[in-house]
Amino acid sequence: DRFDYNRFRVQNANEDLRASENVHVWKGRLPHLIQVPDFKRIRIQAMYSATELDLNSTIVAIASAPGRGERGILRLSGPDVLAVLKSFLQTAQPPTEIDPQLPQCYSCEIPFGELAAPLPIALLVWPTKQSYTGQPSAEIHTVGSQPVLEALLNELCQGEVRPAGPGEFTLRAVLAGKMTLLQAEAVIGVIDAKSQQELERALTQLAGGISRQMRTMRDQLLSDLADLEAGLDFVDEDIDFVERGAFLQRLLGMREAMHELAQQARRRMIHRSAFHVVLAGLPNAGKSTLFNLLTGKQAIVSDQRGTTTDYVSAMMEDQGLSIQLIDTAGWEVDQSGISALAQQSRHEQTEQADLVLWCEECQPDPEEALRNEQYRELLERTGISCLCVQTKSDRLATPSDLPENVFPVSARSREGLERLKSEIGRLAREARAGRQELLASSAARCRDSLDRAAQHLQAACDLAAQGSGDELIAEELRGTLRELGLILGQVHTDDLLDIVFSRFCIGK
Repeated sequence: DRFDYNRFRVQNANEDLRASENVHVWKGRLPHLIQVPDFKRIRIQAMYSATELDLNSTIVAIASAPGRGERGILRLSGPDVLAVLKSFLQTAQPPTEIDPQLPQCYSCEIPFGELAAPLPIALLVWPTKQSYTGQPSAEIHTVGSQPVLEALLNELCQGEVRPAGPGEFTLRAVLAGKMTLLQAEAVIGVIDAKSQQELERALTQLAGGISRQMRTMRDQLLSDLADLEAGLDFVDEDIDFVERGAFLQRLLGMREAMHELAQQARRRMIHRSAFHVVLAGLPNAGKSTLFNLLTGKQAIVSDQRGTTTDYVSAMMEDQGLSIQLIDTAGWEVDQSGISALAQQSRHEQTEQADLVLWCEECQPDPEEALRNEQYRELLERTGISCLCVQTKSDRLATPSDLPENVFPVSARSREGLERLKSEIGRLAREARAGRQELLASSAARCRDSLDRAAQHLQAACDLAAQGSGDELIAEELRGTLRELGLILGQVHTDDLLDIVFSRFCIGK
């Protein structure tokens, strides 16, 4: 094949950087390979190359699902939509004039091929930029026949209109500032949802809950950065633009929020949609027996220490909420052979937990009691929620007064089991209601940026606490803003757009 050699410049959208890169593109049938000066190769779809990502072109695609249906939909977007529709409706009956200002719905019929009967269509038009894509847009609704839709698509593509690429309508919405990248990813999350819980999470992200939280942080950082830089401009004047105490408190609050989002992103990359509960404790503390009671499943149970050498998982439900329970190996000091592998597996599962059930015998010997206390304190320092479960409680002659977060349970009599189940369910519902979770796909993309943003904020906090110069703090705030811009899509690159939108289907 002959390849056309094109040279163009990619301008970074972040105004703070004021930077650009020379990029070379070889056009051909295959997806383009973009070669940047440091020889890093980025594979992107041809539709997203700088030569073809033309927002001034008008695009069209079949937006309804393939196959038979009562109604089929063609979607158009671009500056020439009204002109395209005027040509398309030349022979419509009754004659249809499109209002150039107001969104309207029109009904008419058009001749179609050699059919004796005209084709009925409903036309929805958004003639201004007040649309999903931020451009004049339209939808043509007609009979749900794939051959009919494809024939109409071919007719519309005869002029300057071109077929849309995967997710290009949503891509245009992002580039027009109508939504963030997080909201764009939520569109595919809604489409791919396999449960009510996944759908609700995607709808929450689509509604902008998480984006609003990040935008609020970004706006506050921009305000603080402006004050810091104003102070640098008037360094010789006796004016304090920033009150250090209040400024440091704001930074600490944002750092905690950013840290929680980063932790959430790591959990979502591994989690299913279920609430994650890990059973932990010393060897032979009754973890597997409790696991069997809670799930109705049979993990191996033995009086011999160390029976569980790998984790076992099972699902339980509470009022429609999925809860995944993980039975892990007992916490041991021995780190040799199989035991070392078991401890590594136990550590990984505990790190991913939403809740840990720390299991201990109701009457441990002094050495075990000390180790239980040490391990519980270690868990508390990680910030993971923890409940203490006292197993084998039927051995107690008389129950003693216990703190509210301690749950005695007897496997023989099942006493205390329902109270424990109820508390697990309550904590799971609280976590679900109180946390606006990222979709797993968004978490995978955002994790590193969130980590870097949290690191920049931590550095800014340390510098502010040490009384360092405003110019050093300002540089860390700029780093945080860069990472937030990447997450929200206010700073983007071709490869980032390709990663997000290559998962979309045509017409979305």
